[in-house]
Amino acid sequence: MRYLVPMAGQSDFFPKSEYTFPKPLVEIGGRPMIAHVINGIQAYDPEAEFIFVVRKEDCDRFSLDSSLALLCDRPCKVVPLVEPTRGSACTALMAIEEIADDEPLVICNGDQVINADIKVINDRFLAQEVDAAVITFPSVHPRWSYAAANDEGSVIEVAEKRVLSRRAIAGYYFFRRGMGFVEAAMKSIDNNASVDGSFYIAPTLNEFILTTGKVSYHDIREDQFHSMYSPQRVEVYQRWLEARALAEPVMQKPLQIVIPMAGLGSRFANAGYAKPKPFIDVNGATMIERVLENLQTPDARFILLARQEHVDAEPEIVKKLLARGDVEIVPVSKVTEGAACTIALARPVLDPDAPMLIANCDQIIDFECAAYIRDAVSRDLAGSILVFHDKDRDPKWSFAKLDAAGLVTEVQEKKAISDLATVGLYYFAKAHYFMDSALDMIAKNERVNNEFYVCPVYNYMIADKKVTGVFEVKPDAMHGIGTPADLDAYLELLKTRAA
Repeated sequence: MRYLVPMAGQSDFFPKSEYTFPKPLVEIGGRPMIAHVINGIQAYDPEAEFIFVVRKEDCDRFSLDSSLALLCDRPCKVVPLVEPTRGSACTALMAIEEIADDEPLVICNGDQVINADIKVINDRFLAQEVDAAVITFPSVHPRWSYAAANDEGSVIEVAEKRVLSRRAIAGYYFFRRGMGFVEAAMKSIDNNASVDGSFYIAPTLNEFILTTGKVSYHDIREDQFHSMYSPQRVEVYQRWLEARALAEPVMQKPLQIVIPMAGLGSRFANAGYAKPKPFIDVNGATMIERVLENLQTPDARFILLARQEHVDAEPEIVKKLLARGDVEIVPVSKVTEGAACTIALARPVLDPDAPMLIANCDQIIDFECAAYIRDAVSRDLAGSILVFHDKDRDPKWSFAKLDAAGLVTEVQEKKAISDLATVGLYYFAKAHYFMDSALDMIAKNERVNNEFYVCPVYNYMIADKKVTGVFEVKPDAMHGIGTPADLDAYLELLKTRAA
């Protein structure tokens, strides 16, 4: 993907009288601001190609162009400007020779970091075949641009520095065609769609909307967006980096996330859904894509245990999933004797000494998966169970009992031995911890309702002196989407949140 970064404006927050170096070279944690921006993009999109529009003065006095070339993993383009423009839209148009084509383009700010998998987000925008799209986060402050959307998930209006909804734009603009942006920006300028005399990127999206073009959005959490538009925000980001460095342990090997999705999905089929359950649309993406997005963790790899007939029925969806580069699909041709047996089928493609997370294919959780993993690693846990307090002790869940130190002493499937119910996410510091214990469980024929479940595996780990803990989320953080009724309820919740 191409990323156009316009940064030729002079920020009033960083006056020359107080800052020796231009804003992109202001240091944060020992590195220039723009290095954080570039690294934040390259972390999720290693093939990123950058185009920078900068002030020629900054290149001549501070070698900004040379610094940019050294910071990028791939060759970049630098467009130097002698004179200031009338806003970011005009600045972006100065790179017209590099972007006036039919290839996709992202325009993003040079003073922000987005901690979300932008490659996955870009791929989703491409799959939706939208003309333009934005990444949004929750806010109501007038410093941002805003997008208003309808119930179908399409953006119907965009405004600069004017609150239209709770969806603030995170300075990230996707265009299916570079030429599409060029044409829209020129129309926006012709229509004098300026704010305080300046032409911004956000209003260009209205030109697509006015001509029946399709504009979409992708929501991220507020804590996934880090803006450095002012010295105060730079300090906030600096503190966040320091806190993360202290809290973030080192994981020796990448996380393996195993998701069994080999069920029949008969309730959806009976309700008239044409596609297999994992590939049903959930607000613009397949169900399994929504789950992958929810579980996204840096450097993680996903192993999907998919029903063979579902794989055969949807080759294009499978091709798209595999094209991500972080997904491996293991076809399952027979019904197994429970989730533990299904997961064991992934053994040939697993690194036995790498950490493993087992997750459901039909559940969304309001949490940060990386924080859950960091907690387990920092506490040197052999296993960790995601839990919530269930005051009703409903026996439909699995349950964990803790000792005074907060460590798990026992788990039970479908039996309330405490008020700590399991969410359905199970972490193992090494994949073979699960495989070894599951084998012991199966050898002893420990079934529940004639099936081999995942949670009871922890009893065998605990008996083997492997320390297991829990990580708690709120009860309302869980959203099941595994039945038509649950899916409808979740989609209604999304509409309510967007209102």
